[in-house]
Amino acid sequence: MKKGKLKYIIIIVIVLIYGSIMYLVFGVSETRKRKTTTTLLVGTSAVWNYSSQSWMNITKPSLLSNLNWQKFKIYVDNQYFGKYLVWKDDQWYLFDNNKNAVSYQGNLFAYKADFDMDIVNFSTTDIKDYSYVNKVLVEHDLDINSDFTLAHVSNVDFDKDGVMEQFYVVSNVFAIDFFPDKYFSFVFMVDDNQIYMLYEDVDINEGVNGCKPNLYTVADVDNDQNYELILTCAKYSNQTPLTMLYEFDDNMFKIKISNQ
Repeated sequence: MKKGKLKYIIIIVIVLIYGSIMYLVFGVSETRKRKTTTTLLVGTSAVWNYSSQSWMNITKPSLLSNLNWQKFKIYVDNQYFGKYLVWKDDQWYLFDNNKNAVSYQGNLFAYKADFDMDIVNFSTTDIKDYSYVNKVLVEHDLDINSDFTLAHVSNVDFDKDGVMEQFYVVSNVFAIDFFPDKYFSFVFMVDDNQIYMLYEDVDINEGVNGCKPNLYTVADVDNDQNYELILTCAKYSNQTPLTMLYEFDDNMFKIKISNQ
């Protein structure tokens, strides 16, 4: 075999091997994501549908009623609760296969999809070390001696590297025994001593403005092998909570869809 022809064959083989590797690294995940279809129920605040790599809010009564008596996988406070039929009224009600009512207490997260969703059951505790919180307060010209109405941290292996990241949720909104000039709410992740902000809101305090954030669910909702994060933010009185779905891309959190 001539050397030129052999060299040509070797180049083709190398290109084919490289192409196969690139497909395994990127193509399989992209193909899986394109084919993924899911519907998410986030408490009473949001119903989202994901299809053809696009998110959509489901708000029309006619579309919501189409979900009645469909079976969803149910999680309550991020723990698996079972597969149940759902019915929408003032909230989502659950029923077994015989349409007997099933009661539950806690934050409801439910999905109907063509894949088994990876959902994290994470722990939340009161903050003991305020070093990162103080850094955020200083960056926003806020007093590090501020009082809080909410100060929690959750441990989540968000990037699946075997090491927990910390998600801080702090706020001083809706105070009863103190009245700050400014209200604030922050949600941020700490990874390798770096702070990555998800949600920040600072404004003049009028007592009823602002909202109190909550780390609601961490799950791979689009089947791309990466976790997304659902954050809710409760407003004063009975207003519908602000509900947002984040993904982490290019070293920052980005909102993919919101209910408002």
